[in-house]
Amino acid sequence: QSGSGSLREPSALQGASSPASSSAAPASTQPVSGRVLNAYSGDELVYSKTLGDWRTHSGIDISAELGAQVVSAAAGTVIDVVQDDFMGTTVYLDHGSGLTSCYANLAAVPTVEIGDTVRAGDVLGSVGKTAIAESALPAHLHFEMAQDGSPIDPADYLP
Repeated sequence: QSGSGSLREPSALQGASSPASSSAAPASTQPVSGRVLNAYSGDELVYSKTLGDWRTHSGIDISAELGAQVVSAAAGTVIDVVQDDFMGTTVYLDHGSGLTSCYANLAAVPTVEIGDTVRAGDVLGSVGKTAIAESALPAHLHFEMAQDGSPIDPADYLP
């Protein structure tokens, strides 16, 4: 894949992060309990075991038992619920001030609908195996955050 990003093995990214943007409110709750399998890579390319290529990773993959409850990391409004061809069942939240979050690889039927208002810790769904793009990984939640449409490192915003 072309681009200005450098290449790194996924394990080299564990713990790598940049300071959080001061314009975004931090999340107050972990979306699921578990260890980070793959960290956010920013513009650096990491190897995808499933797809067999090098690409950026715009979120973090948090290991969890299949069926574990996934909760909202912060208060917000559900702005989309989709069945994505690559990332499976996905829920998007708007937290205000341009901050959004994305919860992917959920079980087929989430517990929220577009327009629902959620508080930090409210259940959105459960961990599934619906993300074809990450099917080589054990059960996990793929979690992303963005500020004004640009991906940011979720680890900088989680407690």
